[in-house]
Amino acid sequence: MYEVSSKIKIEPLPEGMTLQAIDIYHVYGLEHQNKVVALRGVSFDINKGEILGIVGPSGSGKSTLLLSLGGMLKPTAGQVIYEDGTDISKLPEEQQFQFRRNNIGYVFQEQNLIPYLSAEKNIEMPMRLVNKSFAERKARVKELMERLGIWHRRTHTPKKISGGEQQRVAIARALANNPKLIFADEPTGNVDSETSTQILDLFKELTQEMETSYLICSHDPIVGEFTDRTLEIRDGILIGEHLKGIDLTDLDSSRLLVIDNQNRITLPEKAILELHGVILYTWEMTNEGILLKPLGKIDKKRERKIKFCTTCGAEIPPDTYSCLRCGAKLTRVVR
Repeated sequence: MYEVSSKIKIEPLPEGMTLQAIDIYHVYGLEHQNKVVALRGVSFDINKGEILGIVGPSGSGKSTLLLSLGGMLKPTAGQVIYEDGTDISKLPEEQQFQFRRNNIGYVFQEQNLIPYLSAEKNIEMPMRLVNKSFAERKARVKELMERLGIWHRRTHTPKKISGGEQQRVAIARALANNPKLIFADEPTGNVDSETSTQILDLFKELTQEMETSYLICSHDPIVGEFTDRTLEIRDGILIGEHLKGIDLTDLDSSRLLVIDNQNRITLPEKAILELHGVILYTWEMTNEGILLKPLGKIDKKRERKIKFCTTCGAEIPPDTYSCLRCGAKLTRVVR
């Protein structure tokens, strides 16, 4: 193991919490080039033994968020704090490598298995990197492969086993060093629905057995049936949270609105449609909460929606308040 400098280690997280992300920003591009703000102040917690999902359109910042949380991409600003109080975003590069190897596992859509190594050698590799003994490595590989039902494939290279078996090898590799948290980016993207269900069932079983937490980024509707909570991200902003059993085809029906650390709140698209693009409101506190009222009457005759997305330039169809190409919310109207 390694020692973390006190300058980058704060108080441990509250009991029952595995990770805390605070105001994560990430900007792509250099000072004199066109900049892209992929994350705009994302904050949330992951609890021990929790399966947490992330959904959002392509380009919304999901993959950037996973890479930032796992220390594979340094956030432009913000904190990523783990259970023991380590802020991985502040670690020097070599210590980041060591921290990831001991505390984090990854499962990718493209399994990223080493093609010329057997299944058991692929699983063994993370343990070699932390200098575990030969006996420890062999025992752990056998334990995981038997648990995942792939021990009979131990001598096969990736191209000689099925896609579902490859994904099981990738899961075993992610679990090799007993990580507290596993990041899974589209883990069911390249397998059929039956195999997807088997993989997610396995995640749930392993969560209960090992108290490992999972953060799953996916477009797969099946994933919503297995997550304890699901975060919804759009344009780099966390706009909502969903409880168990969400319907990815109708997120408005289950979305719990989030007021983030920048006091932002994103209204559902159905509400925007009903309000016909009104952008000014009065507000008052009531016994039941905050009441928003449009300022003035809604004049449908004067209203005219913008024709092109202000983010990517795509043409916007009538009666649509989000871009079909990049997913940007389009609540502003031109009069």
